[in-house]
Amino acid sequence: MKHHDRRRPRLALVLGSVWLATARSWAGCELKQIEMPVRIVDQRPIATLTLNGVEAKMLLDSGAFYSFLSPSTAARLNLPLRGLPYGFQIEGYTGSVEAQRTRVDKVGLLGADIPNVEFLVGGNELGAGIMGILGRNFLSWADTEYDLAHGVVRMNFPKGDCDDTVFAYWAGQAPVIVAPLERKGSGDSTLRVAVAINGKRTLAILDTGAPTTALSLRAARRAGIEERDLTPHGRAGGAGEGRVRSWTAPVAMFELAGEKISNNRLEINDTDSLGEGLLLGLDYFLSHRLYVSREQRKIYITWNGGSVFAPLQANSGTFDSQYAALPQEVDRNDADALARRGAAAVAAGNFPRALEDLNRACELAPGVADYFFARAQLHLAMRQSRLALADLDEALRLEPALAEARLRRAWVRTALSDRPGALDELARLDSELPPSSHLREEMGKLYALFDQAADALRQFNLWTGSHPKDARLPQVLNDRCWLRARLNIELSLALQDCREAVDKDDGEAWYLDSLGWTYLRMGDAARAQKAFDSAIKLKALPFSLYGRALALRKLDDAAGSERDLAAARKLQPKIDDEVRKQGFEFADGLAQAAAPGH
Repeated sequence: MKHHDRRRPRLALVLGSVWLATARSWAGCELKQIEMPVRIVDQRPIATLTLNGVEAKMLLDSGAFYSFLSPSTAARLNLPLRGLPYGFQIEGYTGSVEAQRTRVDKVGLLGADIPNVEFLVGGNELGAGIMGILGRNFLSWADTEYDLAHGVVRMNFPKGDCDDTVFAYWAGQAPVIVAPLERKGSGDSTLRVAVAINGKRTLAILDTGAPTTALSLRAARRAGIEERDLTPHGRAGGAGEGRVRSWTAPVAMFELAGEKISNNRLEINDTDSLGEGLLLGLDYFLSHRLYVSREQRKIYITWNGGSVFAPLQANSGTFDSQYAALPQEVDRNDADALARRGAAAVAAGNFPRALEDLNRACELAPGVADYFFARAQLHLAMRQSRLALADLDEALRLEPALAEARLRRAWVRTALSDRPGALDELARLDSELPPSSHLREEMGKLYALFDQAADALRQFNLWTGSHPKDARLPQVLNDRCWLRARLNIELSLALQDCREAVDKDDGEAWYLDSLGWTYLRMGDAARAQKAFDSAIKLKALPFSLYGRALALRKLDDAAGSERDLAAARKLQPKIDDEVRKQGFEFADGLAQAAAPGH
């Protein structure tokens, strides 16, 4: 799909009215900058802007050709929607993206108010309070510098004779990785570079919106990675409906313009969207500093030191340390800079650095709720629930409307067996959130944990009603089906949800498992067995083996029932208790009758 951005001259003109700081001067070349603060939350780089005066957290996504708003954001802002031009199609990482378009009267960004900005509306909710995506129609206004390890993206404006300038001005004596951008036409703004995987050339897209680096299955096979090398890694999602199979595998060598990283273990996804073969994700951006030169059509990269790719195994990846640039110092009295670096360190798995920075930020600015929320998330990552709860308490004392923190506190209270406290949090969220809020999915899950069927179903219904095309829809349908099946209520609706979940995604064993238990609850052992058979072909889940044992017992296949019960109990020794806890009381008699000796 070709896309030509005719808005750039007007946007550049608006930005021209913003005061620019001079970053560096060379003979005949001067570089001016605007800084955009970015905070890494849940492996997502988030920039804050305003949409018609409403503060909005936006995913900063160098992999997106255009900027998006989520459907729930458009509904919240009462934005009118229009169809896309005839023949305009959008393909995402895991399938097509159904979208419309809208226009925002005023966008506040980088100190400027930009009038009449068009956005696409569609795609999946991203969590972390994200209301949309800031794509390359914004990020390619000028040269772009990605310094995400310090929580900054800089828009750079070279002036003068800069054709031969090496723009990695921060590198000092460290070697600079320089790679040409691979363009597919004059209007192509994709950050695409040539790389080699195990010596085989392929193309990679630099994508800040992808939490981890991932190789396509086709490119992996071209690089000599065979079926026996693949370790199942669940299923991967992304832009577009649907999910794809995912694995991890050892990759002996990754090379980019002289940069060599050996002994890696990378994610591999069965997607056709990567004709280029590889996504270099946020993990790569956190371990590097990058400058994209539009006019030179080059990218300048230095390594920050430390692990390059997401640590899918211990000590993953080795690198020649001479390539590390000297780390940039952060003002020890700049609370926001410290908080942003700390959040980036959390995402990179460097917990000691993160704790040092976030402790200092909270000390310098004890009135900023976001800093305490960030430290709470770090404590949760470190499995320190009590410390996390104290920081969530302080964040919500400072800013009671911080919905993401309140939901997180509800989960922590649940983990600490504080049922009344968790229910109080949920009741307040329910009264304060808009009906279309993406948080209602998790609220439904929490209510379901407490067997609060009416409240859980209300949350699930609100979410499904406002997210009809979201990639998580099959999961929510499955959750709603499972709740009804285990509580033995509205079984016809449970069956409808499970069937729809399977229709939308028949590669997920859990959905077929829920379908099987629903049929069992309805007394249809034959259909239950077929559902469990399909689930077990995908993955031998203990619950599916146990459920099939019950179905086979009702179908008078005692030997098959005994075999499946033994397999289920071997995988999960306390499964009899778990089935009982889930509410399937009818299982006791059947399981005992099928057990050896009965």
